[in-house]
Amino acid sequence: MTSTLLGAVEAGGTKFRCAVVSSDMTIVDSRYVPTTDPDTTLATVVEFFGRFEPVAALGIASFGPVDLDSDSAGYGSIANTPKPGWSGASILDRMSEALGVPAGIQTDVEAAAVAEQALGPEPRPRRLAYVTVGTGIGAAVAVDGTPWRGRHHSELGHVPIRRVAGDDYPGRCPFHRDCLEGMACGPAIAERWGVDPSEAGGRDDIWQLEAAYLAQLVRVLAYSFAPDRIVFGGGVGSRSGLAEMIRVENRSDLGGYADYTAGSDTFVTAPALGDDSGLLGAALLARSLLGA
Repeated sequence: MTSTLLGAVEAGGTKFRCAVVSSDMTIVDSRYVPTTDPDTTLATVVEFFGRFEPVAALGIASFGPVDLDSDSAGYGSIANTPKPGWSGASILDRMSEALGVPAGIQTDVEAAAVAEQALGPEPRPRRLAYVTVGTGIGAAVAVDGTPWRGRHHSELGHVPIRRVAGDDYPGRCPFHRDCLEGMACGPAIAERWGVDPSEAGGRDDIWQLEAAYLAQLVRVLAYSFAPDRIVFGGGVGSRSGLAEMIRVENRSDLGGYADYTAGSDTFVTAPALGDDSGLLGAALLARSLLGA
């Protein structure tokens, strides 16, 4: 199947990225599509795939919450989301029907976790957690190439956290206000500090506070799942130097209890696959639908 082409879509709250990928995980071509309303966005994605030889299968790595219960009537649809117009949008069915190929869906962080584990550098960890920090915050754990999933996919961005001393920002999560996402997502940084994260440059006060909040999620992941590695990605999470700052904060946050990360420079890292983790995870999902 060396000539087989795969479709991959990374669906984000701000933009979609669609790509044609070869079966050896080489990205042949890709395109960014602004996330507007479902009809416009999905039609533009379908138009992109129409420019190529038909893909054999499609994998979708989607922002959440997304219904991943295969017995549910809403399987493959976006659940209740603050993203205007997207609650109930049936991404999986609409894309599969439009392209006429088998399709599968995971959360964006599940796909990224699987890709980092399967395609990252040797030695590859058996248990890897991936955290994306951008418009929102999401996390997933992959074990031996399979995402861990309970009744629904994890919503670790909405765990409660301790407020850092002196931080009086109320939080912006419409459901919980000061959960992790409400305090540390990209829009929260912009609202709290009055500066877009992409323009924060060397503002150590901004990034030290961000690292202190994200280190609390590292503690949750370490004590709940005991992964071998935790990868931070996304527009905010993959910022140069942030993983190192989180690592330092994490060692303090663990307080010496069960600190199996002591001295490790590989426990908290930036993505080995750069910005392609979620997209390549979607391609791996597409390839799995063909029995490969």
